[in-house]
Amino acid sequence: MSNIFVKQFQNGKWLNKSNSLLSNKSKLLLLLGKLTGYLKKGGLAKVKEDLHLMGSYISAIVKGEYHDYSKSALTLAVAAILYVVSPLDIIPDVLPLGLIDDVSIVTWAIAQLNAELEKYKISKK
Repeated sequence: MSNIFVKQFQNGKWLNKSNSLLSNKSKLLLLLGKLTGYLKKGGLAKVKEDLHLMGSYISAIVKGEYHDYSKSALTLAVAAILYVVSPLDIIPDVLPLGLIDDVSIVTWAIAQLNAELEKYKISKK
């Protein structure tokens, strides 16, 4: 079932929205602020650490603390977080099991970003 969510994510508006946000640091920081609230949702417990890592990665780039990044990886990380904080995604979050698609997208995005995020983690040490 997660493949259905990933295909809809890839064909949806999320990557375009992400690209449009990349040049607006204040909106990116606002997005990260929204993520903080979403990290408290019990349905996201499985991917909480992954979301935190993506948020930290984006924050470091926005604040100019990390420079050795891939723009496509940044775009995907922002798109995944946009998806999570949006209440109107494939399965609206207010419905029972409404976070299952969010978990699927984050899990997929982390797999795609693995090398980039490992490089980021090493740079933080």
